[in-house]
Amino acid sequence: MTYDPARGKRIREAISRGNFRKVHALAAELNVSVAAVSRWQNGGHTSLESACALARLLDVSLDWLLLGRGAIDGHKNSTISATELLWVMALRGRSAAAQSNLIGLLESIPREHALR
Repeated sequence: MTYDPARGKRIREAISRGNFRKVHALAAELNVSVAAVSRWQNGGHTSLESACALARLLDVSLDWLLLGRGAIDGHKNSTISATELLWVMALRGRSAAAQSNLIGLLESIPREHALR
């Protein structure tokens, strides 16, 4: 992955939220050099394998860690209910126009009524 200072900032944030107070301990746990961890924190190159290991170890969303999408803990709330799954499956079989109309209809319903 190319140089990305924003990714480095997210990596520093994830490390600071984790249980690792020393970069040496984190590097040892990941079986990488301290220099590698330092490079990641500065937005330098990291392999996908290392990024996956880091996200798993620090219990953060890989999507957030690498791309800045979603929330740091977005991976923890990834389950959907059976009803939500039925809605998704029903939408998949509809045209883009129908999907847009259905979503518009849902968005027009006030939240307090939708929760009843």
